[in-house]
Amino acid sequence: MKEPVCLLGGWAVYLTVNTKFNKTNGRNYLGSRDIDLGFHIDPNWSSTDLEKSAFAQSVKILKSRGFNGLGSRFVKHYDINTKKELSEAESRKKPSYEMFQLYVDPMVDNIHKAAQKIVGFPLLDEPLLSHVFVGQKFISLSEFGGKFRLPTPEILIATKLKSVPSRNKDDKRIKDISDIYALLWYSDIELPELKEKVQKILDVPSISAVVSKFTQDEYDAVSNAIGIGSDEVSRVITELAR
Repeated sequence: MKEPVCLLGGWAVYLTVNTKFNKTNGRNYLGSRDIDLGFHIDPNWSSTDLEKSAFAQSVKILKSRGFNGLGSRFVKHYDINTKKELSEAESRKKPSYEMFQLYVDPMVDNIHKAAQKIVGFPLLDEPLLSHVFVGQKFISLSEFGGKFRLPTPEILIATKLKSVPSRNKDDKRIKDISDIYALLWYSDIELPELKEKVQKILDVPSISAVVSKFTQDEYDAVSNAIGIGSDEVSRVITELAR
């Protein structure tokens, strides 16, 4: 991708918590099926500025690498046995159970009026990304052949708290709740300090409105997914709203 680029979503959570989670529990934390990427856009940029931006250039890179647009996201198909990349034409000839999909979801911190015309699709926006690109709340990593920004744990928690109410698939919702717990308990920042940092981004009533709707069945499902007792998961998460 064109830099600066930010890693979000499940893989950002994994990179943040896995070392401590693995050391404590003897196994890796959950990965993700999608790759979420964040980019900065200034609403006051000219069309030329936007065309030169990391976001627009990265969209071109994705297309050149064989990813196909699917609404606001990109997808590439693979053979489930050989792991070979499949063209769009090849994927239409294969039954779905013989393939898996790699999805990339690019999003931006601000919407630009000319963006859809330039990149060809409606943008997904996450205003909390401004904390990364403007507020400089990130660490730099270079594991994958280039530098990318990993948001600080409080930013990741805030994005999860914002996304979980709109989840209409149970597995996505359970993953978000799991991630909130893991970030609170297995980040390098102690819970009291991390809680304070999150509450500076989202006020306590907003946090409480989300957390209070988590059910015992959902905590049990999180427990089954990550192998941590549901009472422990509930205790840590509800502390965030106090």
